[in-house]
Amino acid sequence: MSLDTGNGQAVDRDKVVRFHEVSFYFCDLPDDDTGEIEAAGTVNQVFTQLDLELPSGMLSVVGENGIGKSTLLMLAGARLIPTNGRVTLFGRDTNEFAEAHQRPELEEERNRLVSVIYQNMEFETNESIGTLLEAVAEMGNFGGSSDEFLSELRSALELDPVLNKRMQELSKGQLQRAVIAFSLLYGSHLVIMDEPVFALEQPQKERTFEYLLDYSRRSGTSIYYSAHDLDLTQKYSDTMLLLQKNDAPLIGPTSQIYTRDNLEQAFQAPLDTLYRRDYLYREMLMHTLKR
Repeated sequence: MSLDTGNGQAVDRDKVVRFHEVSFYFCDLPDDDTGEIEAAGTVNQVFTQLDLELPSGMLSVVGENGIGKSTLLMLAGARLIPTNGRVTLFGRDTNEFAEAHQRPELEEERNRLVSVIYQNMEFETNESIGTLLEAVAEMGNFGGSSDEFLSELRSALELDPVLNKRMQELSKGQLQRAVIAFSLLYGSHLVIMDEPVFALEQPQKERTFEYLLDYSRRSGTSIYYSAHDLDLTQKYSDTMLLLQKNDAPLIGPTSQIYTRDNLEQAFQAPLDTLYRRDYLYREMLMHTLKR
């Protein structure tokens, strides 16, 4: 299956993201105004010569806190640019989008390829959710079938009760479901989601991910996501990418990667304690939101 990447070249839709010897680091801001890094430890290396291919379909990114899941997703989505090496997105070097924040036409081109849902997104709008959904449908990639798809999303993501509300009037869980609807309705070839459902109750998480997996498989849209709920990552992904602190990432069919040995090696902890860790982390996120 091929698609137009926006530069007039058709590429294989199954060849989604490729990391070519990628290194990436953050620099802490210096204490003075010289702009120089003066002390050891101010460079935070996240990846070093990462060589990795991410396939089409529904992919979950798993690993302990702070290991770089969000950074990897933002690199894949052309929201971060590698320090060294390169990332290709449907065959295009993401360096081509380095100035997207300054050039609206380039940002639109990038968004046609990949949409990103950031962790803990917040919005204030004057328009209602229903109006916003219709606006996104008009500028999305679905053409004459957008009305049917919009109706499907409203039902699957349980948005009908909030269509007359504005974004700032929604609960966190309602907002997360609305943002997911916007991203799918826009119709990017790849949708990246960083902790997209942590504010939802467990049954609603299950329903949301069940729909996302079904949608990805029947539409050919690739969805990459991170989630601290290990059960969700196991049940609702075709492929799993397991990041490890002291070893190369493991990637493959979820049924092969999601094993006790692999998880305990990656997290350096007994499997029984990992579920407790995930629960505490989600509780921390929810506590932060209520401040």
